[in-house]
Amino acid sequence: MQNRTSVLSFLVVAAGTAALLATTAQSQFGTPKNYVSLQPTTPGTSQSGHSNVSGTSKAGQFVGGGAGLSNVNADLLDGLDSSAFMSSASPLIVSGTQNGLPVIRGSNASTAANSIGILGEITSTSPGSFSAGVSGVNLGTGGFGIGVWGSQNGGGWGVTGVSVSGRGVYGSATGGSGVSTGVYGESASTSGTGVFGSASAASGSTFGGSFHNFSPSGTGVFGAANATSGSTYGGSFHNFSTSGTGVFGWARATTGTTSGVNGQSDSPAGRGIHGRNSALSGPAYGGYFESIATGASVPLGATAVFGIATSTSGFGYGVRGRSMSENGTGVFGEAYHATGNTSGVYGLAFSELGNGVYGYASGGGTGISGNTQGGSGIGRGVWGTAFNPGGRGVQGDSPSTTGVGYGVFGSAPVITSGFAVFASGDMGASGVKPFRIDHPYDPENKYLLHYAAESPMPQNFYVGNVVTDAKGYAWVELPDYFAEINANCKYQLTVVDGPNSNADDFVQVKVRQKIVGNRFQIRTSMPNVEVSWRVDADRNDLYVRHKEPKDVVEKEGLERGKYQHPELYGMPKERGMNYRPELETLASKPKR
Repeated sequence: MQNRTSVLSFLVVAAGTAALLATTAQSQFGTPKNYVSLQPTTPGTSQSGHSNVSGTSKAGQFVGGGAGLSNVNADLLDGLDSSAFMSSASPLIVSGTQNGLPVIRGSNASTAANSIGILGEITSTSPGSFSAGVSGVNLGTGGFGIGVWGSQNGGGWGVTGVSVSGRGVYGSATGGSGVSTGVYGESASTSGTGVFGSASAASGSTFGGSFHNFSPSGTGVFGAANATSGSTYGGSFHNFSTSGTGVFGWARATTGTTSGVNGQSDSPAGRGIHGRNSALSGPAYGGYFESIATGASVPLGATAVFGIATSTSGFGYGVRGRSMSENGTGVFGEAYHATGNTSGVYGLAFSELGNGVYGYASGGGTGISGNTQGGSGIGRGVWGTAFNPGGRGVQGDSPSTTGVGYGVFGSAPVITSGFAVFASGDMGASGVKPFRIDHPYDPENKYLLHYAAESPMPQNFYVGNVVTDAKGYAWVELPDYFAEINANCKYQLTVVDGPNSNADDFVQVKVRQKIVGNRFQIRTSMPNVEVSWRVDADRNDLYVRHKEPKDVVEKEGLERGKYQHPELYGMPKERGMNYRPELETLASKPKR
């Protein structure tokens, strides 16, 4: 036993008092003394007196208040019930040495439920004061010291042993109000730990720490780093298993808007959730999100990542990704399921300048990369939807002032019947519309551009050559669908001299019969004459009939009062309908 003289001194004195009770009221010298005498019944009649012996006293039970005890040999008190003096109003101190064993040890051999080895209670109601039911302090300067140590066996608390259902330390704060703490740990060491939990079992679903909160607005685990500087962590979790998880959050409710993990940062440059992967190889993920929701109860399908920027001002980002790798990806989303409304990446932004999904990549990376690998169905690598009147489902910008930039680039080099860029509806451009090929005479260094012809109304044209017969007649055949998609036809005819033509001959040509069905007839003033022809017609398919195209339209919404190219009118760039100040901010940032 350790040195425990101050607290346990009461028991030794009580033991001496009990021994003295075994004597009679008659002294050894025949003179009557006022000593306490033995009584045949329990508890007997209360008596007053004193004892003073130098020998050894022994009794079956000692009862008393313990006031004024001193100079007690703690090693002589093993096995005695100390409950009497443990309730003393005076502070009790136990000290001693006993082969490294506990100074105080509580043992409860009961097999009944709710048994306790040592119980500490405090009833202080003084506001603002510090009170503790049990307080443990370790003043050692070396070794593995512990202020309070509890382990369990058989489901109890504070009893040495190991059990699958017990509790090493159990703290309960049952107060209905106030800032109470079930278990509070504090460490003043520069590398210490306030509370440390360890599950050392080599198997099983063990927990280093398990925290539960049943309040509708409570928090299962709350971590706070109160330092105003330094790389601090409100909570730090480590996992060394090859298939383990550093932090695992699970929202078990099957209804409501729940969150497995919710992170929040109030700093202008802070991060609600920050994920980092420092592996030097392999497909490493700073953050990995997976959605496995299926069935009729999930009508909108599963979303692996869902980002919302609810800020009503500033640059809000539903999801923002950045890649510094030479061939990296800022945000990479995959939807592998062959059917269903799954989304590799889905972002919503309700701010005027917000971004549902925003990707930034320096160097040769990709700001946003979408990939669909389903074997069937209509897969979308990237899908953009705009519900507001002046919105853009997908907008691409190339603000670089040098080089050949592409706001939007589409490629379909393998599918011969596909389109690199396809518009299901009208396609417009504020500039010219060329096609570009490698220059046939200098393909390595030059492009050749040919520009599309412009017209205030949709037009179709058809061209060809025909030779009249011996009487000067010829039918010009047009596609069999001609009459279904064209109206208001215009004709152009040109006589072409052959190698044996007489230069003095003057040949006339005319349209003898206008188009009927899918052909028209021409006539030349001489036989066997070659004629080049062209027919222009107003486009008249079902889409145009329904759309009724116009050549002059009014600007609406946010575009009204703005210019497509304000610089051409001597106006500042902020007057442009496509002006985006955040692009200038990004362009001004140093490349890393």
